[in-house]
Amino acid sequence: MKNQSFRFLLLLAIASLFGALAARAEAVLAGNPGIAGQTLDAEGIKAVLLGKKPMLGNVRVVVIIAKTGDAQEAFLKDRVGMSASQFQTHWRRLFMTGGGTAPKIVETEAEACKLAAETPGGVVIADRAAIGGLAVLAGK
Repeated sequence: MKNQSFRFLLLLAIASLFGALAARAEAVLAGNPGIAGQTLDAEGIKAVLLGKKPMLGNVRVVVIIAKTGDAQEAFLKDRVGMSASQFQTHWRRLFMTGGGTAPKIVETEAEACKLAAETPGGVVIADRAAIGGLAVLAGK
């Protein structure tokens, strides 16, 4: 009986692990379909997200962020080296000194993707599964 219980628990643990791996979001930097064809390397990603590269092609970049989002948080830490809070603080400072236009902030990742689709030059960090028809500029 103990052996059966151990096997059951082991299978349950393995199933939970695979479920967690499958549910893991793939964070991407996506943009309005009007900037399709643009791809960014690591430095380009940082430059766009930190306001150092305000144009993609001939379109002005509009950064759109959600107030919360696991994909966004992971992408920022991995690609920019900042938490979402640090990222927002960076933009507040930049905006206050006249160094750039602050990102548009929305409540959810879905709203951010929708706004990016409607905004020329709009870029958003989101789970690949949530971006719909947006152009992928960079993956994780």
